[in-house]
Amino acid sequence: MIVFQVALGQTVHYDVVKGSKKLGDMTVKRKLSENQVKYEIKSEVTFRILFAFTVDYESTSEYKYGQLIKEFTHNQLNGSTQKKSTIWFDGSKYTLDINGTQTTINDHIDYSVATIYFEEPHDGKKVFSPQFGDYLTFVKVGEHQYEMESPDGLNLYTYTNGICSEVKVNRDFAKFYFKITEESLREVQSNKIVGGTPSVD
Repeated sequence: MIVFQVALGQTVHYDVVKGSKKLGDMTVKRKLSENQVKYEIKSEVTFRILFAFTVDYESTSEYKYGQLIKEFTHNQLNGSTQKKSTIWFDGSKYTLDINGTQTTINDHIDYSVATIYFEEPHDGKKVFSPQFGDYLTFVKVGEHQYEMESPDGLNLYTYTNGICSEVKVNRDFAKFYFKITEESLREVQSNKIVGGTPSVD
C-alpha cells in the first residue's frame, strides 16, 4: 500500500521493441485525487510483415474507494475501430458493453487491466479484462514474474519495485516486448514512481 501524499500523478513510459528494433511507445498514467484513482493507457505500435499495420490502443479507468467505477478501452487497426468496450458500475451492478452488445456483471471488481502496471499481482490473482469481458489469471513463474493467458495469446510480466518493467508478448504473427524506458526505470528505482495499492481513504 502507498499513502495518498506520495506522487499524486505518476507516468511510466515504455518502448515497444522486437529484437533491436523499436516498434512504438506506450504510456501509462495514474492520478490520485480525494478517494479516486484514475488510469490512462495509450500505445501505438507499427508492425511490418508483408505490409505495415499500426495498432493503436487506449484505455481510461476510474476507481473509487478501491472499486472499479468505469473503464473504457478502444483498439484500432490502421485507424479503423476493431473493438470498443465500456464497463460502468451503477451502485449495484456493472454493465459491460463490447461493440454494442451489453451484459450484466454482479461481481465486485477491484483489479482490472489498467491497474496491473502499478500493482504487482500474486500467483492465482484474477484480473478483469473489459476488452474480453472476462477474468484472466496470473500464474507466478519466477521471482516477480507472472504469465497471463488471454484469447490473444500469452504474456509474461516482470516487476521492479511493484511496477511492471517488462511485458513479453507472444502472438501468432510476432513476439515483442513492452520495456520500461531507462528514465522511468531510474524513477522507479529511486522511488519517485511507487508501486502498490494506493490508500485514498
